[in-house]
Amino acid sequence: MQFGQEGDFAWILNIVWVVFFIGYMLYGARLQIWQWLKQIEAGLLEIKRMRNDAKEASIKTFKAYGRSEEDVTRELDRWLDYFTIMPVDLDPAGVLRRLDHLLDERRDRFQEFVAELAPDATSAQQQTLENTLEVSQVLDLIYRVVRHFFILGKKTGSQIIIMQIHMQMPDIMRLAKAYFDAVDAFSEGKPIGDGIGPLVVTKFAREYGGTPETYVHEVSREVGYYPIEVEGRTVYALRATGPGGTVGKPGFAVKKIVDENKGKIARIITVDAALKLEGEDMGRVSEGTGAAIGDPGPEKYAIEQTATDNEIGIEAIVIKEDEAAAVGVMDKKILDSVPHVIERIKASIMKRTKPGDRVILAGIGNTIGIGL
Repeated sequence: MQFGQEGDFAWILNIVWVVFFIGYMLYGARLQIWQWLKQIEAGLLEIKRMRNDAKEASIKTFKAYGRSEEDVTRELDRWLDYFTIMPVDLDPAGVLRRLDHLLDERRDRFQEFVAELAPDATSAQQQTLENTLEVSQVLDLIYRVVRHFFILGKKTGSQIIIMQIHMQMPDIMRLAKAYFDAVDAFSEGKPIGDGIGPLVVTKFAREYGGTPETYVHEVSREVGYYPIEVEGRTVYALRATGPGGTVGKPGFAVKKIVDENKGKIARIITVDAALKLEGEDMGRVSEGTGAAIGDPGPEKYAIEQTATDNEIGIEAIVIKEDEAAAVGVMDKKILDSVPHVIERIKASIMKRTKPGDRVILAGIGNTIGIGL
């Protein structure tokens, strides 16, 4: 009797297991897709909130410079869709020159828009407002791209599309949060992690008598240098002018200085922020060979080609940061790296140049909040 009851119970469990297995085989993928879509939707709503908050912060910042909130809101909505079409690269000859032209045109349009929307702002304030606008644009673009794939995946039921966007969501959320946290830094004109290059150059120049009065302006667009003497060497300590939010065109400034000192430049040293690997310490200083500059191509090419044509040694010193630190208010660990970078610059100049040589020291980065 008892044996029969146990046999019946086992038989029922077997049926339940078979039904569950068949149901999972038939509907398991759909259940997984539904779960992924819910998680993507939750992330999308969070990105939307960040986008809207960043937009409101931009409107609040812009309206303090002479235009009404209605005007700012209307124009900002229009400008968030602004795009740049990259040049044709099927025939690569001259592609960098064309790209440089397009980037200049884009920057001109940004400056024109900001000048119209903030007529009472100074030149430095307008540069900072450009940065604020770009942050809002990035968040808006992230939101629209994620929304596109979410709706497309939901509409088509494609497991591949949904799976791809779901797998990338953690990294997308980290990137979006990094830019969202940077809104306050840009809107208030505070120094950011990416400004470590110009800050190092300014500190270095100060040690050898460089001052705002000795700074040579507009060697290239929004870039100048401090002419200083370091142990018998002439150093052109180059950086974007600031304190507005600008990177300028340091690559072309390097080229111009080399052309003006034909055959006399012995070394080019670039200092910039670099993306750290997970597990690396924030503010870690590393050295290497090449041009440390994160532009789309024209600036880096100008430095590399000039160095090659004139047989000039070129080296890089970088300060490791993550995305959030690069666009956010400068972290103390990054700031604390400045003395270490300066010591490495001094060592490089003393070891690899001789008295009478001329050296270009280029601090690459956004000068927001970093004065001369």
